[in-house]
Amino acid sequence: MDLDSPKYEDLTLDITSQNYLLPESINRMDQLKVLSITGRCNHPSKLHNLSSIACLPNLTTLRFEHVSVLSLQPIFALRNLKQLSFVMCEINDALMSITTYNMLLSLTHLEFDMCYDLKQLPSWLCNLAHLQKLSITNCHEIDVLPNGTGGLSNLESLSLHSCTKLQELPESIGSLRSLSYIDISDCLSIGVLPEEIGELCGLQVLKMNGCTGLQELPVSTSELSGLEEVICDEETSYLWMEFESDHPNLKINVVEDDRSETFMKIVQ
Repeated sequence: MDLDSPKYEDLTLDITSQNYLLPESINRMDQLKVLSITGRCNHPSKLHNLSSIACLPNLTTLRFEHVSVLSLQPIFALRNLKQLSFVMCEINDALMSITTYNMLLSLTHLEFDMCYDLKQLPSWLCNLAHLQKLSITNCHEIDVLPNGTGGLSNLESLSLHSCTKLQELPESIGSLRSLSYIDISDCLSIGVLPEEIGELCGLQVLKMNGCTGLQELPVSTSELSGLEEVICDEETSYLWMEFESDHPNLKINVVEDDRSETFMKIVQ
């Protein structure tokens, strides 16, 4: 592929070296809308010269996979970026070093998957006013979400699948009135759900199989008037029996709990 050509709208870069310098010519690809950067080495490839993408006016989707991102600052110059993904990336230090708050104003989808060094989420994430979908999955070092999570007023989907050290959801989650889908499946360390969860008037689907630490549901569960489906294991389904009269049309979808898979997540 000729990176000097400005006509491409979709570009995938497969990296086979441990250190990779992004070519300066990328900043001349004015029509580029989708950019995927994937490391093919045994260890995440270190990305250098990320500033070369900062001037891409039409870039809407950016995906990093199996790379080490040293700085995120250039990404925040992408005014039309809507979808941003990090899969199997070393990202924690770059995330926590950001202090700017007025950024990524068009972002609607944000994904972190299998980012094993991700220990916490920065507070600036709660200022992504247009974010509709937040997916943080298989990130085993995260134990808490920012208190300001309730500031994501347009959030419709929150997926926290297999964040095995996550201990609780923030009380501010009750402010997410647009939230229709929550996935806390295989969040093994969650012991209780906040009472504020009953304020989620738009919640339609709650996926919670594999929440082995959960012993009871909050009383406010009865107030989830819009809830249509709960996906859970057999043990958790018994907790919902207490609320049958409050949700006569609620569908409880029981899925089989894979004990061996749960054990592997505990020992990771």
